[in-house]
Amino acid sequence: MARRHAVIGFGRLARALVPALRAAGEAVVVGRRRPGDGEAEPADAARAADWVWLTVPDDHIAATAASLPWRDGQLALHCSGATPLAALAPAPAAAGFHPLKLLAGDAGLAGAHVGIEADDAHRPALEALALGLGLVPLALPCPMDARARAAYHAAANLAASGVLAVLAEASALWQAAGLAGDQALPALLPLTRGALDTALARGLAGAVSGPVARGDVGVLARHLDALLAAGLEADLLFALGRRQLALAEAAGRLDEAQAAALHALLR
Repeated sequence: MARRHAVIGFGRLARALVPALRAAGEAVVVGRRRPGDGEAEPADAARAADWVWLTVPDDHIAATAASLPWRDGQLALHCSGATPLAALAPAPAAAGFHPLKLLAGDAGLAGAHVGIEADDAHRPALEALALGLGLVPLALPCPMDARARAAYHAAANLAASGVLAVLAEASALWQAAGLAGDQALPALLPLTRGALDTALARGLAGAVSGPVARGDVGVLARHLDALLAAGLEADLLFALGRRQLALAEAAGRLDEAQAAALHALLR
């Protein structure tokens, strides 16, 4: 018998999830407080479903789960990497299905890894669904403890928005060089993409480049001077430099004297 899905809430994630489920042959009804054509009230959508997806904001997951009319045999799911499964406690069974993808514009889900936090009874079906949606299933401990969950979510956030902080610093330096600010991202993003592509092919240590990887203390010192002249704090460059240095040392890129000089400058 085919599964019936209810997707409660219709934000950015649901707008990617619902068409992906339907394209995979799954029956889906959207539940919203003010339903449109072909949609339903959240409680009505949940009553008719086997799997109930709560794609509401993180802070509303627990309250939404508590408000729904659950019955035996249903599975509640959320897609929040930061929220424990305990938020779904009113449901008969609970699982997490967290796509590791930024959903901007019309971006779909296909190609991303998806963290699956589920018991042995539900994990195989969720992994099969992930594959049917074009996702790569990633098994998470079930249940994840609070420390592991925070580390997992922080890793994902650092890999996403953390990169934006680095690009913001790079854009500020670009403008400090007297260059047009609207040219910064178009000029710099190909460098970011190239570094990421190389990291995927060669690993992080194999992809590190620039003055730290070359042991060029003089260039790095001038970078620090440029930061100060631009009125920027040097903390980010120091922190990134130390981590690049660890990668360069792991790759065997530096001799002892180069490594010592860089450590002294970045201390």
